[in-house]
Amino acid sequence: MKLGWKLLIQLALVGVIVGITYLSLSPSPKLTASNDKVGHFIAYGTLMLNLGILTVENRKHLLISVVFALIYGGLMEFGQFFVPGRSVSGLDLLANAGGVLIGLLLSLLVAKPLRSVLKI
Repeated sequence: MKLGWKLLIQLALVGVIVGITYLSLSPSPKLTASNDKVGHFIAYGTLMLNLGILTVENRKHLLISVVFALIYGGLMEFGQFFVPGRSVSGLDLLANAGGVLIGLLLSLLVAKPLRSVLKI
């Protein structure tokens, strides 16, 4: 069975969402504040890059993807209120939003050429 590139990117997206959810809602290992923010930034940048590659051809869908990523980040941060050893942080929300912004910019730069090469 031949898997298409679009399906592989969709599976990667599901993996990113599952990974972020698990890491966000499980008790936290002790990280330094800067490592924590870098982790948030990378996770949400990766999320938005995957979403952007899949939706860049339709601006409305791309905007919905950005809104989804931001709301998802907020919900994951709020969910940490209920996890022992975790807390809600405005700086984490900013790191999430920064990651979404960079992921969006990267997807705008690479998605169209990538989609044409991969025939997505």
